[in-house]
Amino acid sequence: MGVQQEEEGCGAVKRRKVAAAAADVTMDLDILDCPVCFHPLRPPIFQCTVGHTICSSCHDKLPDKCHFCSLPTVYNRCHMVEHVIESIKVSCSNANHGCTARITYYQKEEHEKGCPHAPCFCPETSCDFSGPPVMLVDHFSSKHKWQSAKVTYNKAFRMRIQVGSTVLVGEDGLLFLVNMMLDSLGGVISVCCVQPHNTGSKFRCRLTLSCAEPSCSQTMEFLTKSTNLYDGLPKVCFPFLVPKFLLRGDGTSATAMVGVMLTPQ
Repeated sequence: MGVQQEEEGCGAVKRRKVAAAAADVTMDLDILDCPVCFHPLRPPIFQCTVGHTICSSCHDKLPDKCHFCSLPTVYNRCHMVEHVIESIKVSCSNANHGCTARITYYQKEEHEKGCPHAPCFCPETSCDFSGPPVMLVDHFSSKHKWQSAKVTYNKAFRMRIQVGSTVLVGEDGLLFLVNMMLDSLGGVISVCCVQPHNTGSKFRCRLTLSCAEPSCSQTMEFLTKSTNLYDGLPKVCFPFLVPKFLLRGDGTSATAMVGVMLTPQ
């Protein structure tokens, strides 16, 4: 009889869990943040004798007085809130771009700092496209008709660069934008690495220009700037000048033949 009652009790618990999973639950996520520093609460979590909670960092900094009720108190661990916090899973902000991760609430920001599905953006001012790099290549070629080429690292190659942007796709799928603008002296070329997160400069680029008639030769090496293009093309890049007399064509149809080599750091 006792066993039967226990089994019935377990069944009731299971039914409650199923009902809770099926319920349409909403929550103000602000209550999951520490009310002192406003960072997400994470174990260990402490509460005063009245029940006001704070994170462990604020617990170590505050005196023995509650931030809210201003009463002298002894903070204790609040295991119930810890269990609630641990059980709450949220979607990544990059779900629309293909991320299917369900993350514990307080780990959401850390996850998104390195989420591989974080978007990059089109640098054209009149275009609002955003998406992962693999989609960006298709967008550049189909929407803006930019030329693209696959490259092998540590191997020099020559390419004809036109005014505007040219897309280079590395052997690991990374994107690089080679951009040439015209000024009074000639064509100014810059190179940047396009990736969702700014992880610093991981590639060295070498640009080489050589011409027999008239005799001219120059080389420049620099670390490529990483960008997701949210603010357009980087304003601070290492410019490489191709003198006007070495450009073929003029105006927006001008091109320059330049040697390029990309080397991982």
